[in-house]
Amino acid sequence: MRWIHKLSLRLRSLFYKGRVERELSDELHFHLEKLMEQNLGKGMAPEEARYAALRELGGVEQIKEECRDMRGVSFLETLLQDVRYGLRQLRRNPGFAAVAIITLALGIGANTAIFTVFDAVLLRLLPVRQPSQLVMLTDPNGGGSGYGMESGTRDLLGYPEFEYLRDHNSVFSGVFAVDSELPVAPVRIGPGEQSAGQPETARVSLVSGGYFSTLGIRALRGQVFTSDVDKARGASPVVVASFEFWQRRLGHDPAALGEKIQIRKKLFTIIGVTPPGFSGVTMGDEPDLWAPLTMQEAILPGRDMLSPVAAMQNEYIWLQAMGRLRPGVTLQQAQANITVLFQRMLESQAGPGLTVAQRKHYLDQQIKVRAGARGVAPVRGVMGDPLELLMALVGVLLLIACANVANLLLARGAGRQREFAIRAALGAGRSRLIRQLLAESFLLAFFGAAAGILLARWASSLLVRTMPGADGAAATTGLRLALDWRVIVFMLLVTVITAFLFGLLPAWRAGRVDLTPTLKSAAGAAPGRVRNRWLPAGKLLVIGQLSASLILLMAAGLFIHSLARLSEVSLGFSPERLVLFRVDAAAAGYEGNAMTPFCRRLLGRLRAIPGVSSATVSSGGLFEGADSGDPIAVEGYAPAGGELPNSRMDLVGPGYFRAVGIPILLGRGIEDGDAAPAQRVAVINQAFAQRYFARANPIGKTVRDTFPGNPGSMIVVGIAANARHNSLRETIEPRIYFPLYNPLWPEREISFEVRAAADPVTVSAAIRDAVAETSPALLPVQMETLPALIDRSLGSTRFITGLAGLFALLAAALAGIGLYGVMAYTVARQTREIGIRMALGAVPGEIMRQVLRETIFLAVIGVLIGIPLAIAGARLVRSLLFGVGRIDAAAFVSAAVLLAAVAALAGFVPARRAAKVDPMVALRNE
Repeated sequence: MRWIHKLSLRLRSLFYKGRVERELSDELHFHLEKLMEQNLGKGMAPEEARYAALRELGGVEQIKEECRDMRGVSFLETLLQDVRYGLRQLRRNPGFAAVAIITLALGIGANTAIFTVFDAVLLRLLPVRQPSQLVMLTDPNGGGSGYGMESGTRDLLGYPEFEYLRDHNSVFSGVFAVDSELPVAPVRIGPGEQSAGQPETARVSLVSGGYFSTLGIRALRGQVFTSDVDKARGASPVVVASFEFWQRRLGHDPAALGEKIQIRKKLFTIIGVTPPGFSGVTMGDEPDLWAPLTMQEAILPGRDMLSPVAAMQNEYIWLQAMGRLRPGVTLQQAQANITVLFQRMLESQAGPGLTVAQRKHYLDQQIKVRAGARGVAPVRGVMGDPLELLMALVGVLLLIACANVANLLLARGAGRQREFAIRAALGAGRSRLIRQLLAESFLLAFFGAAAGILLARWASSLLVRTMPGADGAAATTGLRLALDWRVIVFMLLVTVITAFLFGLLPAWRAGRVDLTPTLKSAAGAAPGRVRNRWLPAGKLLVIGQLSASLILLMAAGLFIHSLARLSEVSLGFSPERLVLFRVDAAAAGYEGNAMTPFCRRLLGRLRAIPGVSSATVSSGGLFEGADSGDPIAVEGYAPAGGELPNSRMDLVGPGYFRAVGIPILLGRGIEDGDAAPAQRVAVINQAFAQRYFARANPIGKTVRDTFPGNPGSMIVVGIAANARHNSLRETIEPRIYFPLYNPLWPEREISFEVRAAADPVTVSAAIRDAVAETSPALLPVQMETLPALIDRSLGSTRFITGLAGLFALLAAALAGIGLYGVMAYTVARQTREIGIRMALGAVPGEIMRQVLRETIFLAVIGVLIGIPLAIAGARLVRSLLFGVGRIDAAAFVSAAVLLAAVAALAGFVPARRAAKVDPMVALRNE
């Protein structure tokens, strides 16, 4: 701990200088008097005794200086002197200081803003006990739900699978499961429907009993439920409220504990409140209430998601699962244990009706155990790569800003050569000059960082409001931006590195001053040798700026062209005036045989609305991410060895193809009469016909669903044109449509598609009324137009394109300013030479062309260096592009032309100024 003692002594010497100096003087005088007394005792005269004592002591002032050096006071004093001097210099040059600080604020602020969001999405740990011990048994970037048989690494688990792993593992001290979707349910506070005023909706997270104990979350008020709630289904009607819900809906009332809350038709008891700041394990989802998974049928009625099935390949898959490692257990040991358990379970549960290929497909499943400290974040899968790319782009922008400020400091240093020479002549060493200039650079960097913090706080909030989430909507919920220690450390590192980047070269150059020629030169003028030495450094920095700007311009061009290609993609139908909404029919009691009458009634009401030209219904919807697929057997098609034929599937209502606008190329579509159970019909798309029927006519052929949970056959009655159902980027796959009124499997949620004859806004209210009149038990529907959904699906691409374009324009502007500064300084330093040339007959146009040639020459070198770097960088963003090659000629040309225009504009003003030089004035001043 010696360094702490030394630090305390140095700080005391710095902040209590007067007291320390008095104590030092008193101590030295005490020793001097003792030595004098000893000398007097030897018989010396008083004066002789004093001189002898001084000689023996070594001199009072010398000892004081040695003590100051040992305490580090001299270094701290000179550092404070450098800081004070730097502040005075910045105050004397407000224009230079403002330009440098604004430039640095843009670079540091942009980096801090992106990193703040980067930290919130990709780095932040869950606010729970020892998050490093948590692991994920499912995909932390996944979500949604599914039904059927999977292969490969599992994204989610079914409830029986979770129970098996929870009860048989030997590596976890606790395991829990949570619904991968956050259902919204109607709630009322109080014991009955007549109490507590108007109903509202709440987000209810279904979790297993080990949820709170495994995370280490204790109730702020009351208590949380434990693993006891997992013992019996439907026997634990209790909920834990979030702190925010307790404040907003329960009035922060401690008496709310024990109060009843009605969720759908079931009364629950509020037993506790979570601490503030805890919002679950899924970023972007903020539950209002937590309920036991065993109460699933009350929260999500209409489907049994908990009971084991005859064969696990027919299981409902909907849960995220996490565990806490036992002390001493590694991630690799946990992986080995879970792999053995999961394979054992699969082999015991594989159904007897599977073919060899299906059994192999089913057993080819694994669970990947991953670090779970950051929890679940579907938005991470959507925005992870874009945020990493944006971090790289703002890093390049910061380098350009540093080069700009370095050029300003080089130019300013060239004008201070006489000052540096005088200081060197008076005894200042080179290191002392470098230290002083670095102190000025650090002042600029920290002022820029201070301004950048204000910019970053505003920009990061704006980024979150515009950043698309996992569903394509803006990720404004649950993404909390905080100035935590990672952001602070990052900002400080960026500030320090920035100060070194732009300050070291100018300081090094300024320290290499030649005394004699500099002192002989006129005041304010730098000698030719210094000028010639500076100019190449400044021009090299400008070339670097131009090269980096080209990289950003190229990246922006690639994303702009990619977005344009996506906008030109044909859906296979017209999205205009198509209104969509989805209902949870099963939760409202419409399941099994009740589904068809419900759909008929609602469709009848929708079609009767004035301004509605057609209406239909489907299970998958459009651009909602709800899609299904099964293995199939096709009449007349012989699979190749090891091939497992499959197809995407959709249940559709009568008139679906007319309402949506998908052309029927051969045969007919699905009609109202196709509900008869005797024979199920189907419509296939072009991709299905081309793959499985080649050149044969598919009409009248049989297609059989071979999935064990959905056995059934269909007769093909039509071929529909290919269409994109979920994404503009999706590859057209074989798809088969069959009647919703004669389904292969029961559906819980269904989508309605309404084609409006005019503006969809005018029929929206009528649609909501029609839904409410058909069934008051349904939740209020959220309507979307298909163009809005398509636009939302482009959210991440628009987000990246917009920011890349903004950074590219900022980079081009900074490069242009840097180039202007270099050329303006060049012209100013060559005023005498230009004056002589004009006195000897050079015309202004020739002088102007010479300056412009030099400007364009620098731009061309920058472009030539930047092109291969941009091509190499394009490889890193290929996965984010669509329909654009790594080498896109249009992007290259547009970036080069824009950079050339910036260079020409930057060089025009100095060239025009050079052309207006008066030879007589220039020579007289020289």
